[in-house]
Amino acid sequence: MDKLMYPVRKVMYFFLKRSFLKCQRDEIAEEFLELLLKLMSISFCLDKKLRKNIEGFRGAIQFRSKDNAIRVMALFKDDKLKTKELKPNEESKERPNATVVFKDAYGLMNFLLPKGGQRDVLRSILNNEVVLDGNWNYIYRFGFIATHLQLQLAKTIA
Repeated sequence: MDKLMYPVRKVMYFFLKRSFLKCQRDEIAEEFLELLLKLMSISFCLDKKLRKNIEGFRGAIQFRSKDNAIRVMALFKDDKLKTKELKPNEESKERPNATVVFKDAYGLMNFLLPKGGQRDVLRSILNNEVVLDGNWNYIYRFGFIATHLQLQLAKTIA
């Protein structure tokens, strides 16, 4: 009887392993996004040059997965950046000016940390990794600030 159940157990193991790894990747991507936003928030407080990029800037950018399992809101107001994690069915008080909907954790990580260091929003869209909704100027400003921060960190580490 054990030999007959072996193929069934092998298939069950495969699907369980795949779903477990997907959960881990999604959790890592969400944690990385929140860490990046918190690092940006602290950098705005410490760096005058970086803070100039958000002077007078008001807006909200929502990052969410296709299945709404991951939802993080970046709120720019009063020359500060605040982050808010939303539950899948939770309604936000702030209406997002732009929304980045990503297919999976890989798509989000490739959007935030692109290969080769060159952020290309259009490439992410053409590869069906992300879908952008709303005003793209907010996305491009966020991308500029994130790239600026990554370059500063690279100089500090090197």
